[in-house]
Amino acid sequence: MNTFVLLQVSEQVAAKSADMAVKDPHGIIITAVSVSVVFIALIILYFAYTFIGKLTSGQIKMPKIKLPSFKKKTAEAHPTPEEMAAIALALESKRSGEVYAAIGLALHQHMNEKVHDNESYVITIKRRN
Repeated sequence: MNTFVLLQVSEQVAAKSADMAVKDPHGIIITAVSVSVVFIALIILYFAYTFIGKLTSGQIKMPKIKLPSFKKKTAEAHPTPEEMAAIALALESKRSGEVYAAIGLALHQHMNEKVHDNESYVITIKRRN
């Protein structure tokens, strides 16, 4: 930093300090302001931590956000054009009968709402001998 700027800043600080010493010779105003700022900050922190504690413990329930509902497909429903294009691309390539059976089974389950994503989240490790 430039020396001139430092001298100018230090002169301003010295002038303001001398002015405050004249207005408040015992430091009561600066003490009251400092204590009140700290006290108010502690009150705000108390309420914030209390709210967070109640929120995480379940004492306060947050309103649930409604997600848009999608129309469920019925057994009579027809595939969308995107699904038809995906089926056509899958069937155009030369594959074995097992692949066609897997595609047919996946389409059958998708159209009859038998597809599920419920996982047990249990990992089982079996040793091979």
